[in-house]
Parts: sequence; structure tokens; C-alpha cells
Amino acid sequence: MSTYLYGVVRWPAPKPTVRLLETLAGVGEPSRPVELYRHRSTAALVSRLQSEAEIAGQSPRNLRRDMKAHAAVLNRLAAESTVLPFRFGIVFPNDQSLVDRVLGPQHDWLIRSLDELDGSVELTLRATYVEEQVLHEVVSENHQLAARGGRSYKGRLEVGRRVAAAIHSKQEQDAQRLVDVLQPAVRSMKLGQPTNDLNVLNASLLVDRKKLPGFDKMLDQLHQREGHRIKLDCVGPLPPYSFVDLALE
Repeated sequence: MSTYLYGVVRWPAPKPTVRLLETLAGVGEPSRPVELYRHRSTAALVSRLQSEAEIAGQSPRNLRRDMKAHAAVLNRLAAESTVLPFRFGIVFPNDQSLVDRVLGPQHDWLIRSLDELDGSVELTLRATYVEEQVLHEVVSENHQLAARGGRSYKGRLEVGRRVAAAIHSKQEQDAQRLVDVLQPAVRSMKLGQPTNDLNVLNASLLVDRKKLPGFDKMLDQLHQREGHRIKLDCVGPLPPYSFVDLALE
């Protein structure tokens, strides 16, 4: 049977991880148990497939099912212990191929990564302006905007351009302020580009698992101060996808 890879943990695996594996269902139909395959001081999280083709060429419905199963395995494990996640859909013809391409040549790097990420999880935070409030702020802070535009089509376009520029300037200021507030509470942070004119911050945060209650309290305090003008959406705990770059040899 072929070997499907979810991620890598340290060996020996913590007892909570071993017990949790007994409750998890892997990819495929029917789904098969998730197991630990040991190599030296690491262990791969794997399950078995009839062949490498079992994942490829699926219907969209089955593909979504297996993607959800892959994410569920890693998310459940990340909540309890440190795991290095691999992307969905990595299948090896057998266990030896897994050793030859991942566990063997990358052993030292895997151990260093596990050490660096030990005890941490990823959170994704998205901050988005409340549209009516930010427009009110921009107009209040720039009374000349409407006066300069006039009623013509070109005038209205100019007003729109000036409003967008004012919002962009405000975005930069608010994003930096949020980063400054969050920085002491996280181990590491990676920032993405805003996805639209109202998006203030897209951030991947590496947070110590033990500090999650304190981080949640900090977010509540931010919401109380900023919720009337900025909506905060936080997802996690997740495996540290953004803080480890796993590749096949």
C-alpha cells in the first residue's frame, strides 16, 4: 500500500499525541487510521492508501472531503503538540520512499525546526474596517474632500481617489498600531498584503500554546477598544504552516 504524509513530529511522541491518533480518521474512502512511522528521532504522521492514484483524479466532492480530513488531522494534533505540517496530497509508493525523500535527508533540519517551533501554534488574524465608520472618519478628518470634488463626473472620481488615498494612509497607521500591540504577545509574526481597500491587517502569528488564554484576553481588549471601527477575525490554533517551509527532496 502507498503512504500518505500529513506531517512530522518528534520521537518519542508525547502520550497525548499517541492517544489522539486513535481517534483520528485519515484521507481516502474508506478512511484509514493515522499512524506514526518512526525514523531515528522523528516520526511521520501517515495513513495508508491502496495506491498513489487514490488521491489523484478524485471528484470535487471527494477532494474536498480529503482536504478537510487532512486539515482536521493536523489541526487536532497541533492543539496538543508540535507538528511540522506538509501540504495536502503528498503520497509515496511505500515507507522506504518516505525515508529516502524526507525523513532521511532532512532529518537534521526537521529536528531544528521542531526545536524552533516547540510549544507554539499558528493563529491567523485579519483586521477589517467597518466601512461606514472609516468613511465617517476620513470625511471628518478631511473636510476639503467633498468641497474640492464638485458634482461633475470627473469631480466625483477625484473625490473617490482622494478618499481611497486617505483610507490607505489610515490603513498603514492602524496596521502599525495593531502590530505594535500584538508584537509582545507573539513569538514571531508574518504580514501579508491587504486584500482590499478595507483590509487593515493580514497576519500569521506564532504564539506559545501556553499563552493562548492571555492572547485571547488581549484580543478581547482590542475588540472593546476598536470593535466599533475595526473587525477582528482570528482563526486557530493551527499548525505552523507559515513558519516552516517543508519541501520534498
